Amino acid sequence: MRTRQLPPPPLRADAEDHLTGLPGRAAFLHRLTAAADTGAPFAVLFLDLDDFKLVNDGFGHETGDRLLVEVAARLHAAVRPGDLVARLGGDEFTVLCEGVGDDREALAVASAVREALTEPFEIAGHRRHVRVSVGCRVAGGGPDGAEALLRDADVAMYQAKERGKDRVELYSEATRARIVRRLRVEDELRAAVELGTLAAHYQPQVDLPTGRLVGVEALARWTHPELGVVSPAEFVAVAEETGLIEPLGALVLNRACRQLARWTGEGLRLTVTVNVSVHQLADPGFAATVAGALERAKVNPGSLCLELTESALMGAGEGPLEVLRALKELGVYIAIDDFGTGYSSLAALKRLPVEVVKVDRSFVDGLGTDPDDSAIVASVMSLAHAMGLHVIAEGVETPLQASELMALGCTVAQGFLWSPAVPGTEIAALASAGAPRRRSGRVQWRAERNLIDELLHQIGVPRESL
Repeated sequence: MRTRQLPPPPLRADAEDHLTGLPGRAAFLHRLTAAADTGAPFAVLFLDLDDFKLVNDGFGHETGDRLLVEVAARLHAAVRPGDLVARLGGDEFTVLCEGVGDDREALAVASAVREALTEPFEIAGHRRHVRVSVGCRVAGGGPDGAEALLRDADVAMYQAKERGKDRVELYSEATRARIVRRLRVEDELRAAVELGTLAAHYQPQVDLPTGRLVGVEALARWTHPELGVVSPAEFVAVAEETGLIEPLGALVLNRACRQLARWTGEGLRLTVTVNVSVHQLADPGFAATVAGALERAKVNPGSLCLELTESALMGAGEGPLEVLRALKELGVYIAIDDFGTGYSSLAALKRLPVEVVKVDRSFVDGLGTDPDDSAIVASVMSLAHAMGLHVIAEGVETPLQASELMALGCTVAQGFLWSPAVPGTEIAALASAGAPRRRSGRVQWRAERNLIDELLHQIGVPRESL
C-alpha cells in the first residue's frame, strides 16, 4: 500500500506538540476521557518506532526530528476520518479510533497505520526504513479511565516489542499481569541485591571415572517472602535488562570466594565456577574486582573459574579481551559456556584466553540415543583436546549419558544425575578431597582414549555396547 506524501497537518491552537503539529498527551487524554464518558465503542492504538535511537545517534537529532514530522504526516493521512492522531513525546504516537468496537476492526486500523510507514523515508539525503510496534486496546464499556486505557495499549505495544518488533499486538489481561509481575520482580530484586538476601547454591562437578567431586558451579537462588521461589531464568533476565546483573554478579562472586575459603579450611580442594555477564566483562576494573574478592577471602586464584557464554565471548571487543587477559594473568580459569550453540570457530577460540569448554546440555540430552548429538559432542571433544582445554559436560541426567561422555573422552560433568544446586553447607557431605589439575600444552587424545578403554575394560563394559 503506497500512501500519499502529504505535508504535516497544520498547527492548531490547541496543539501541544510544536514539532509535528499533532495534539500532545494532555489534549489526547482530554479527548480520550470524553470518548470513555459517552460509553460508545472505541479503540486506542499505542505506537512506538523501533530502534529510533539509532537515527538520532547516527544522523543527529535534527534528522530525527525531520523523520518524526514525516511519520506524523503519514499517520495523519493513513487513519480514518475522525480518528485522532497524537504524539505523546519522543517517538511515541497514539491514535483514538472512535466507533471501533471489536478486535477485528482495531487490528484493521492498526495494520493500515503500520502499512503506511513501510515505504522508505527520504530524509537529508538518506533513505530510512521505519518499523513500528503497535499495541491495541479496545474499550470494553467498563469503568476504566483514560489513563488506564492508554496504559493497557502501552502494555500491548511492549508485548509487540518483546515478540520481535514491527508487529501489532492486542491487549490481554494475561499480558498485563506478566508486565506487572516483571515490574515487581525488578523492584524486589533491586532491594534483595542491596540487602544481600539472595543465596548462592552450588552444583557439584564430578570426575566421571572415579565419581569424585572435583568442583562446583555457584548459582544465584532467590526465595521471596511473598513471591516464593523466583526462577533464576526470570530474575537473571530482569537483572540483565536493568543493569542489576553487575551488583548481583559481585554478590555471588564474593559469596563463592568466602565459601571456597571455608571449604579449604575443612580440607576440601575444589574449583568453584562463577558465571560472569557480558556487562561485567565490559567493566575495565572487573579484574581488580575479582582480585579484591580473592584477597578478602584469602583463596588461591587457581581455585576460581569464571564462566562466560559463547555469545558473550565471541562478541568481545578489545576492551573485554584486555579484561580476560588480566584475569588469566591473575591465575583464574576462564570457561566458555553453551559451547556449540553459537558462532564459535577455531580461529575465534585461538584468540581467547579460554581454558575450559562446557558442552551445552542441549547436546548432552541425546547422548546414547541421538547419533547427531554424539557426533557434535565428539567434535567438541576433539577440538578441545587439540587445543589443550579442559571439558565439562552439563545437564547430565542419566547413567547412559555419563557412560557415553566417558566413551567420547569427557571426564568431568555436572547434572541432576548427581545433585542439583545445594547450599554450601551440604557440599562437604558430597565431596572427597582433590581437584582437577590444570593441563598445559596439547592434550594427548590417544593416551586419554587408551586410559578410558582401560577403565571400561576394568569395569567390564565393552565400548561397543555404549
